[in-house]
Amino acid sequence: MKKKRILIALAIIMSFILILKGCQFDKKQASKIYKIMAKSAEFEKKFAATQLELYETRKNAQALYNELINLTINDKDIINQKVEEGFTFIKEQQQLVKEAEENFTKAYHTLSKIKKNINKIQDEDQKNQATNLVTIMDERKKRIDSFFEDYNESLELQNTFYQQFEDDKIRIDSLTQQINDINIRTQDMGEAIKEFNRYSEQYFEVEKEFMK
Repeated sequence: MKKKRILIALAIIMSFILILKGCQFDKKQASKIYKIMAKSAEFEKKFAATQLELYETRKNAQALYNELINLTINDKDIINQKVEEGFTFIKEQQQLVKEAEENFTKAYHTLSKIKKNINKIQDEDQKNQATNLVTIMDERKKRIDSFFEDYNESLELQNTFYQQFEDDKIRIDSLTQQINDINIRTQDMGEAIKEFNRYSEQYFEVEKEFMK
């Protein structure tokens, strides 16, 4: 009887030791994940700042575009001025899109490094949270890639649109088609960024829970 109690006690102690080792191991993995997430967050901040600057530039470019399409052919001097400004806005946006894309890509690839740490976590809840974080980040990457693709195509369309005004023989039907194409691409951009923002909200909620 005494021997049986000793064996039970030893089993409990060994189980406790294993639990402690598991907790310490998970804490070690979590610590590594925190550091990776912090590094990814640095690129996220740069991305967000560039996106804000891009938004303001795009808003000004849109205002100029609206002014231009409401002018008449007789406003030649004003048209030329607006066209030059339009080309400038396109270049500024192309540079900002490039910077935003680079920063988000860095944030994405940095966070992806936690995958090897996730597989080593023993706590199921913690592992599920970290896995969910990566899954949502993948969805964000798909949406923002779509947004950047639509944005670059929109800028190409705008560039072609402004070039039409440098030609003395402006075709109204061609301009109308280009305006329609630009509007469609703008709608696509709006849908892509809306989905991206939705997944971003989910991402930051899960990130906050994981960091507790």
